[in-house]
Amino acid sequence: MWLAATLDARAGGGPENVLLVVNSNSDSSKAIANHYIEWRKIPAQNVVYLNWRGGLRATKGETFRSRILMPAITELEGRKLNAQIDYLIYSSDFPWRIDLQNLFTAEKLPGGLDTTGSLTGTTYLAPYVVSRNPAIVMTNVNWYVPGPADANLIACQQLANVPSRGFRSVYLWDDKGSRTVDTKTGQRYLLSTMLGVTYGRGNTVEEILSYLKRAVAADGKRPRGSIYFMANNNIRSKTRDACFGGVASEINKLGVRAVVERGTIPRGKPDVMGLMAGTRSFDWAKSGSTILPGAICEHLTSFGGDLEPTAFQTPLSEFLRGGAAGSSGTVKEPGAVQAKFPLPSIQLHYVRGSSLAEAFYQSVAGPYQLLIVGDPLCQPWARIPKVTVEGIKANQELKGSVSLTPAGAGTGRLRFIDLYVDGKLTARLPPGKKIDLDTTKLADGYHEIRLVSVDSGPLETQGRIIVPVTVNNRNTKLELTIVPPVNVALSAAIRASVRQPGATAISVRQNSREVARVKGEAGEVDIPAATLGRGPTTLQAFSEGEPRAASPPVRIQVK
Repeated sequence: MWLAATLDARAGGGPENVLLVVNSNSDSSKAIANHYIEWRKIPAQNVVYLNWRGGLRATKGETFRSRILMPAITELEGRKLNAQIDYLIYSSDFPWRIDLQNLFTAEKLPGGLDTTGSLTGTTYLAPYVVSRNPAIVMTNVNWYVPGPADANLIACQQLANVPSRGFRSVYLWDDKGSRTVDTKTGQRYLLSTMLGVTYGRGNTVEEILSYLKRAVAADGKRPRGSIYFMANNNIRSKTRDACFGGVASEINKLGVRAVVERGTIPRGKPDVMGLMAGTRSFDWAKSGSTILPGAICEHLTSFGGDLEPTAFQTPLSEFLRGGAAGSSGTVKEPGAVQAKFPLPSIQLHYVRGSSLAEAFYQSVAGPYQLLIVGDPLCQPWARIPKVTVEGIKANQELKGSVSLTPAGAGTGRLRFIDLYVDGKLTARLPPGKKIDLDTTKLADGYHEIRLVSVDSGPLETQGRIIVPVTVNNRNTKLELTIVPPVNVALSAAIRASVRQPGATAISVRQNSREVARVKGEAGEVDIPAATLGRGPTTLQAFSEGEPRAASPPVRIQVK
């Protein structure tokens, strides 16, 4: 299974490495996912729909394990995506607070440690949930944080120029914060964020779509904004402000402005590209400051991740409403323990080119209570390599064996180029080496070829090219006609007509899930637009029997 896999390392950091979990029982979850899939080009098979009908604020640990986490991991394994998935992220409308107590009722926890975790923190520590291991609550459980971290578990005492490393779910990390190949002593993780929270003090769907769209557009832009470290006499600041100066100095050496200022939040600043604050409450709209696209902003406080309508202290959603790409907060009183919050090095990792999720999890030693919300793939400072390919062109018809020659240019020498067919990792090869693609193993019809270049640097930054093609080895054509094809009202129905001579059945799918089925070689079905959710999405037909075929996807906009 996924937890025990010992596979060759596969590069992560892009849409091919994301498993997106959507609540099919939520209009908001589907709407947010539809837009994110479109903007980030998430492959269809990387989308998992769960019919979650439980609460949107909290659930028990066993319920989370059996009805959310394990079904997602089972889908990951069943689709044979083990080698490529590094991120398990959630759209909206899943419980953001997890009561872990009934996972290990026989165990007595160390004093001061609570069994309340966050959705994202417990997903990152998935092996502990699956094995019902109470060590999930320990403050030094995340070995992806570069060591030594012991001096900073309670409060940040010293923080040198720590290294930044790319994350892969197949990588093992030892208790010194270094990569290892020893499966007995190394630990694996799974990057996780929520795209948004609509419950209680969360954000509206429109606000979530706004900050996600800004985050996507920020990739590789290398913005000229400033990163602010705010110091004051509050315990929320003192927990980590001793490390502000050293980290700010390292960031400035990279050509990005970082400043340490006195106060709670920046006032009248038009260029906030990052913020570490320590305050229980603030009003961003009244600050007169502007958050730039792609920024990570957070404030170390007890209830920043508590989104209950009756909760106090300013929640993380205030930063997201202001336009941040990501923010975080604990879902239960954590105590003034640095290990449960990001170290100041989060901003250094980010400026070096780490993704938002990588930056967060390289800086939180005990993340089980920390809720992280935002776009995990956002990487404003990444130097994105380019990739080209000879041998195929967009919308080309392919037959038999096709020779592809990919090439790329990165910040240094490229490590390799990965070939994905219909979103699934198929081959790995050095740049410039030819590969023969046997199209006779594919069904006739539409397919998507992705070539992903992976830089040789420590972050393994990716670039990609996506080439749609049509395979025609058997002269088999599957037709899918949608009426109306665009701008469908959420309350309306979509009529799908399908036809392929010789088919025994035809499945109509939105991403990975079947939304309609026709027996035989032709027929019509009505699909409620509400089933698909608001926003841009596609339908595609797949035939069964022999020969098999795949129709071109039909794009739909549900209003």
